[in-house]
Amino acid sequence: MTENTDSVDSEVRYDQEVSYRINAHFESKWRDYVMSAIYRKFVDFFNLSDQKYVCFVRKFEAKTKKEIAFYLFLGLLPGLIAYIFIYPLRELMMEWTGLSAHYVQLYVLVLMSAGWHMCVPFLMLRYKDGLSLKESLVYLGFARLDLKGLLLVFPILTILFTFLALPYVKYVYPPLFEWLNGFQAFHMGEWHVFYQGYYDPNFPLPLFLLGLIGNFIGEEIYFRGYLLRKVGRLKLDWLWIAIIFQFYHMWQIPINWAYVPLAVIIPEEILVKLRKNIYGAILLHLFVNFLWGMINMYFVGVR
Repeated sequence: MTENTDSVDSEVRYDQEVSYRINAHFESKWRDYVMSAIYRKFVDFFNLSDQKYVCFVRKFEAKTKKEIAFYLFLGLLPGLIAYIFIYPLRELMMEWTGLSAHYVQLYVLVLMSAGWHMCVPFLMLRYKDGLSLKESLVYLGFARLDLKGLLLVFPILTILFTFLALPYVKYVYPPLFEWLNGFQAFHMGEWHVFYQGYYDPNFPLPLFLLGLIGNFIGEEIYFRGYLLRKVGRLKLDWLWIAIIFQFYHMWQIPINWAYVPLAVIIPEEILVKLRKNIYGAILLHLFVNFLWGMINMYFVGVR
């Protein structure tokens, strides 16, 4: 009798164990399915799927390490030219043109931003890659306005970036700025356009408008529209371009180079890669130049 009872108990326990394992297996599968579904919805919310556009862009990516290095250098070249004219050649340019230090810098920056940034991508796409003007605009990210990206994804990423950056701006940026500004080759004296003002109302209006367009649209066309696509085969391509963009600002090294460690959370490149257009990056550029400094001043006392 005891043996039969033990045998029955053993079978019951075995059945219970099997049942438990089966239930645990299905519960695990269900959890995985739910988590996978949530993750897909999360990704789909931020990412705009457009395989046709992705394939189109990839056709014109740099294929070799040498080509990738060329496009990365192309990101630094206009900044290097601007640095040479604003720092070592500034006084010579003033003597040659009769312009003030302020105006020499403004003319150089207009030529770089509106000239180089807006012409080089279109010329390269036309004569190197053989694209028409319409195809070039599609390539650079102007084909789709993307209201969801502008009204939902852009504000979310901008808010996250702003608050994640506040501790860095308060504790790391000021001493790094002062250290860089201590080098004679990088020092931003009172003559510097940053202190004199980028937007002089006495500057010729057409050039003033060109400078504005070159700053907020030209830089985005050049870096996020063109170069980011070209180095698409590079691992962490978005981070490389974010860092290159800060290094490119050689004429104001203490300001921008002090932001290089922050490049990992700057979302302009991420916005372009996720939403397959350039409009969010242009808006973020406007936000950073006009509002971000005031927000930093309000919260951490650093602009």
